[in-house]
Amino acid sequence: MPTRIKFTFERGGELVADILHGETPQTITQVLAVLPYEATVYHTRWCGREINFPIKTLNPIPREKQTATANTGDVVYWKEWETEQNSPEALAIYYGAEVIRDHRGFLPVNVFARISPDQWQLISDIGIRVWQHGIEKVKVDMIGN
Repeated sequence: MPTRIKFTFERGGELVADILHGETPQTITQVLAVLPYEATVYHTRWCGREINFPIKTLNPIPREKQTATANTGDVVYWKEWETEQNSPEALAIYYGAEVIRDHRGFLPVNVFARISPDQWQLISDIGIRVWQHGIEKVKVDMIGN
């Protein structure tokens, strides 16, 4: 059974993402090491159709196979790359194809998991709900080996 991550949202809905093994090994190792994890999920202001939440990994994660574009279903790891010590970190889920950016321009991220197309409508429903109705809690668990 492949390794997967399950996102369970406070106001309903579960999303399951397949880990993209071989793409970003250090990101995967560090994210899985802190699961299970609970956080508050927010809707982005800069990158369009994205929900995200803060995370705190145990060890620094390097830039791995980075991109500044995301597709529907992508699960990404982001941090403030310029400041290594105690940098803010976050995981994000995209419910539309987007250019990833902030007020400074393009924002590189590590894509480490992907939610399958059969769940894309649910991602959109959850994303729009967080956008229109505000923050909610999310629980993140690993499933599989």
